[in-house]
Amino acid sequence: MKKKSILIVLYYYLPYVSGLTGYVRDLAENLVKKGHRVTVLATRHDKALPAKEVINGVNVVRVPVLLKVSKGVVAPTFWLQTIRIARTSDVVNFHLPLADVGLSSLFIKKEKIISTYHCDLNLGSGILNNIIEKLSFFLMNIVLQKSGKIVANSIDYFSHSYFKKYVHKAVQIYPPINEIHFNPIDYSNLLKKLSLDESSYKIGFVGRIVAEKGIRYLLQSMPFMREKIEDFYIIIAGEYGRVAGGSVINDLTSCAGENSDNIIFAGFLKKNELLEFYSMIDVLVLPSIDPLESFGMVQVEALLCGTPVIATNLPGVRVVINQTGAGYLIEPKNSEDLAMKLIEMKEKPPEIDRRNLEQFSLETTINQYEMVFDRPDRFICNPETAENIKSVPKTRPAEPDASSTQ
Repeated sequence: MKKKSILIVLYYYLPYVSGLTGYVRDLAENLVKKGHRVTVLATRHDKALPAKEVINGVNVVRVPVLLKVSKGVVAPTFWLQTIRIARTSDVVNFHLPLADVGLSSLFIKKEKIISTYHCDLNLGSGILNNIIEKLSFFLMNIVLQKSGKIVANSIDYFSHSYFKKYVHKAVQIYPPINEIHFNPIDYSNLLKKLSLDESSYKIGFVGRIVAEKGIRYLLQSMPFMREKIEDFYIIIAGEYGRVAGGSVINDLTSCAGENSDNIIFAGFLKKNELLEFYSMIDVLVLPSIDPLESFGMVQVEALLCGTPVIATNLPGVRVVINQTGAGYLIEPKNSEDLAMKLIEMKEKPPEIDRRNLEQFSLETTINQYEMVFDRPDRFICNPETAENIKSVPKTRPAEPDASSTQ
């Protein structure tokens, strides 16, 4: 593929922490490694951040923010800056939800635009939020109309989304997952840090500490588990300081009540600690109640470290377990169902077949993005089977080095 100048546009970029930010970081940095020139245009959500900088080879441009509204920001010059940089770019990759670029797309050649649709938008109740939401959907509709292709984390999610009418344009590309691990990782330091015993049953959660992740229902499953599991801990890892919309860590602490001794808040974990975390726990739980949750990359990360998963039966979220068979699905907001699945998981953990994880390799994701950017016409959508990628070579990750500890 000819090396290209690629503009990636989203609201929040590093050092902000979220699944979307991590997705774009991995996409951008790996495209740079393959020789492309990548610029990420985002908002200057923190005034302390520089307007321009280079992060791991990626040119980052941040637009000033006038004010913050709900989970979003108002950046009046964002759409103009998008047009300016797009003029010298071969590809413009919008990451939606993203309203401002609706106007921008009218001034960008259609053949340049490839949009990635992560999820729908829900700003909550209130007249102002409803107005912003409707305006955002109107503007995003313009973007998707002009897009040559729409990348979706899964056809399952996109076919249930607000913009399902564009499913004929959609191509399924799984999110970028960093590495195939599946080799022993020494997590003794993390065990010691969290004051945990190896023999205890360790139930893990990784993600932002926000209401829509459904952590409350995980905590409420504890009374149902006590009859069958005596020694267990729920370890919650994730950012709760800098979170758009606000964290619910105080509510969760109150919710724990008399079970608080069985709960550990591990906070934000660095990459090496996160790998130790996935290897240390016996099961990862993603109890999301969020209809905007379109995939749940933490599921794949855990499976790659040999840890099975329990997740809610939501469009998009259920894809990983349905594709791998390495876990159980539960109904949203059903703490008793979750407890029963956790008991079943302890008594009979499912086998994880590494071959079923090859479809989630980082190399495959980046190759597919390159091919969409290069020749969008080579891709077709088959929403009935989700086997929608045409002419994409299947890649097989190299066998891990047995001596490695990563």
